[in-house]
This record gives sequence, C-alpha cells and structure tokens, in this order.
Amino acid sequence: MNVTTIIELENREVEKMAGAKLVFTQERIDTNIVETCVDCFQYEGTDKCLDTDDAMQKVFKTLKAKGVIPEAVQRFSYEMPSCERLGKDIYEEEDMPQNVVMSFAI
Repeated sequence: MNVTTIIELENREVEKMAGAKLVFTQERIDTNIVETCVDCFQYEGTDKCLDTDDAMQKVFKTLKAKGVIPEAVQRFSYEMPSCERLGKDIYEEEDMPQNVVMSFAI
C-alpha cells in the first residue's frame, strides 16, 4: 500500500524556495482563448533561467530540510497548473495560475 501526500504551494512560496521567479508563457488557442503555462524560473536581475525540473528539485530539498517531507522520500512529482481563459488586452499577476502542487508516496 502506498500513502500519497499532496502539498499545495503558492507561487511566491515556490519562488522563494527556488530562488527564482516563475516565468509564464501564453499560447493563443483561438481568437478568444489563451492558455498560460510556466516556461521556466528566472533569477532576479538576470536573463538566466532555471529549468523547471531543477527548480522543483530545489523546492523538494528545501521541504525535506524543513521536515515537511520525510527524509526517506526519494521521489516526487509536481504539477504546474495551466489555465485556459478568455483573452483580454492586459494580463495582470492575479490572472496567472497561483498554485503549484507537489506529491510523494511513502
């Protein structure tokens, strides 16, 4: 039997642990619908991006160090939510997906 734990983190919590900001990309599905996804994590003050998998590995290690995830856990998965919504002229921060989900099994 596996017991699965799900941890939901706000973007700003993930960014703090990863040491970089989420960068969103938008793809126009049709004239009125736009899909928003995480492209990478960008270090502040630079053009350098951290791969999403590498950033989430940093988050995983941080949560283990804090005792949120047991030391015995070696593997995890994550989901960066995307969203489809009606297109508009100007997008603001609250228009972007706001949570990241991480899970692991014991």
